[in-house]
Amino acid sequence: MLTSIDLFAGCGGLTRGLEWAGFECLAFNELNGDAADSFALNFPNAIRLDGDIKKAVSKKVIKETLMPLIESKGGLDFLCGGPPCQGYSGIGHRRTHKLEKKDIPTNHLFHEMIRVIKALKPKVFLFENVEGILSGKWSTDGTRGEIFRDVWKGFSSIRGYTAQPTLLHAYAFGVPQNRPRVMIMGVRNDILKDTNLKPTRFNPDEGLSSFASRLRNNGGFFPSWNEEEIEAPDLIDVLSDLDFQGWNSEKPFYQKKAKTDFQKLMRDGNHKDEKGRELLTDHLFSNHSKQVTERFQYMLKHNITKKTDLPQEMRTKKFNQKPLPPRWEKNPTMTVTSLPDDYVHYANPRTFSVREWARMQTFPDKHHFSGPRTTGGHRRAGNPSLGNWTRDVPKYTQIGNAVPPLLGKGIGERVREIIQNNSPQKQKKPASINLKSLTEEQRELFDQMSITQQNEITSLLENEVLVQLIQETFSKHSAEYLADQKNQNLLWRIIKKSSDVVISNTAFKLILAYLSGGAILG
Repeated sequence: MLTSIDLFAGCGGLTRGLEWAGFECLAFNELNGDAADSFALNFPNAIRLDGDIKKAVSKKVIKETLMPLIESKGGLDFLCGGPPCQGYSGIGHRRTHKLEKKDIPTNHLFHEMIRVIKALKPKVFLFENVEGILSGKWSTDGTRGEIFRDVWKGFSSIRGYTAQPTLLHAYAFGVPQNRPRVMIMGVRNDILKDTNLKPTRFNPDEGLSSFASRLRNNGGFFPSWNEEEIEAPDLIDVLSDLDFQGWNSEKPFYQKKAKTDFQKLMRDGNHKDEKGRELLTDHLFSNHSKQVTERFQYMLKHNITKKTDLPQEMRTKKFNQKPLPPRWEKNPTMTVTSLPDDYVHYANPRTFSVREWARMQTFPDKHHFSGPRTTGGHRRAGNPSLGNWTRDVPKYTQIGNAVPPLLGKGIGERVREIIQNNSPQKQKKPASINLKSLTEEQRELFDQMSITQQNEITSLLENEVLVQLIQETFSKHSAEYLADQKNQNLLWRIIKKSSDVVISNTAFKLILAYLSGGAILG
C-alpha cells in the first residue's frame, strides 16, 4: 500500500479519496479541533499532529516522529495539502473585514508546506486551493494574479522536483458539482525520469490569456477529460434515498433503499447496529420558520433562481438563494460551500441536511463528522480587524472546505500510476494495431496516450462481445451517420450499457475508426 501525509487536512476528504485509490495515511496536520476530530474518527491509525503547522510539524517532530515512521514504511509516496483559502476565495475575502490579503496570516502558510516537502522529500506532492488564487492580489493596488505567481514560484523552485499547475473541475471526476480547483503537482526527478510523463509547460510571464484559461484541463501530470463524456450524477440520483421525514438520533436508520449506483457506492461499508441495520448519521433538517418555508415553496413553484424575481416582501439580505435542479441541463453548475443557506432542496421547501451536503461532496455515508452542525457568521469568520483569527469550523463548513473524495480518488489513481510506473516506457508495450486505419490526428492522439491507456484499447479490441456490438452498428447505420460526433457519443453510451464494459469515449471512437478500417473517422 502506498503512503501519504495530509497537511491542512480538514475532515479528510482528500485522504478518503486516496484511501479508495490504495493509499495509507501515516499522519495528518489540522489546526481546528473539530475538523481534526472528524479526521481522526475516520482514520484512527494516522498520527494526529494538531495545531499550528509551525509547531505541530516542527523540525523536532519531523526528526523524531515522522522520519522514523516514514523510514519504517520504506519512504513517503505522497504529501498533499490545501492551506486555508479564506483569503483567496471571493466569499472568504468579503468576510475578512477589508484587510489586505498580504496581511492575512493564513495566506502565507504555503511556505510552511514547502518547508515540510523539502524535509520529508515525498515522491510526489500536491498543493490544492480555490480558483480565486489565480486572480488574487496581495493588495488593492497590486497586480492581478500576483498571489499565484508567488505560490507557483515557491513550489516550482523546490530542488529535485518538476512541478506543473492545473485547473480541474470536480464534475470531471463523477462529483455532482462544478467546483473548480487549482492544483500544483510536483514529481521527484528520480521518479519522473523512469516514466514517459511530460508536464504541461507553464510560464506565468508568457501568454495574454488568463491563468485560468491556460491551466484548465491542461493534462500533463494530471488527468484530462472530454466535456462531451461527463458522467457526474444528477442530484435526484444522488439524494433520492435520503428524501424522507422522521430521522432522528434515536432512530438513525434509512427508510428507503439505495436505487442508483451512486447511492450504493455512498452506502457501501456502512456502519451497522447490533441488529444488522445500516446506520445513517447527520440527517437532521433545519427547523425553518413559516416565513422561510413559504419563501422556499414559492421559489420551487415558480422556479425562482434570482432574488430579484421574488416578491419584494420575500426578499432577504442573503446572497441569492435558489432551488437546485433535480437533473442538470448539461454539467453540474453548483459548488458546495461552507454553509447550505444559498441552496434549496430540488423537491422540498428546505435546505440540505449535513448528510445530504456530504453526499453532494461524495463523502460516503460511513464518514463521520465531529462538532456542531453550524454556527453564526462571525464565529465562522473570526474578526481579523481586531486581531481575532480564531474560526469555528462546524460540520457544514468542514464539508464545504473539503476536497471531494471522488476527486481525491482520481488524483490518487494518477499519482499511483506515476509512482508504480504504470505509464513508463519500460512497461510492456501494447500489442501493435494497424494505425494506418486511423487519421493523422487519431494516430497522434494514440501516441500521446500512456502505455496503460494504449493497453486498454488493445485489450478492448480482444473483447469479442464489444467488438461484435460495434460491428453490428456498422450494419444498422450508414457511414455518414456514424461519422457524426453526436451520434458517436450516443452509440458510446448505448454500447457501454449493453456490453457492461468500462470504455472511455475517446477509446470508443478510436476503436470505431480502427474496426471500420478507416471508413468511420471519429
